[in-house]
Amino acid sequence: MHPGQPCHFLQGGRGGACSIYAERPQSPCRNFVCGWLAPGSPFPDEFRPDRSGVIIVTMRWRDGPCYVLLPAGKDPGPEMLEGMKAYARHSGAPFYYSVNGERLGYGPAAFQQEMLDKVQRGVPLW
Repeated sequence: MHPGQPCHFLQGGRGGACSIYAERPQSPCRNFVCGWLAPGSPFPDEFRPDRSGVIIVTMRWRDGPCYVLLPAGKDPGPEMLEGMKAYARHSGAPFYYSVNGERLGYGPAAFQQEMLDKVQRGVPLW
């Protein structure tokens, strides 16, 4: 149970459900609020982790929100990525994601430039 690492309590491996959900520990499990479930979340029910296979982590970029789509069973699918891109264009909130282990991002030009700068310096994107 470490950020970016699949939890060993998932039934059936990475794509499974939590086998200790009712007894899950306070930290990190109960303290964590998926961006899909956060108060005022703009994300539809299709983005629920048990439906999408992706957990949405809310972060900050400059003075606003930024999101990381973390695989929790699978990479974000085309529908989720298109929905996130539409949301990013409308709201200005960029997001990071990974496909086949490659870390990527989507957002305004300044966000893209910061991503490029991080990659050139060898700094992880998230």
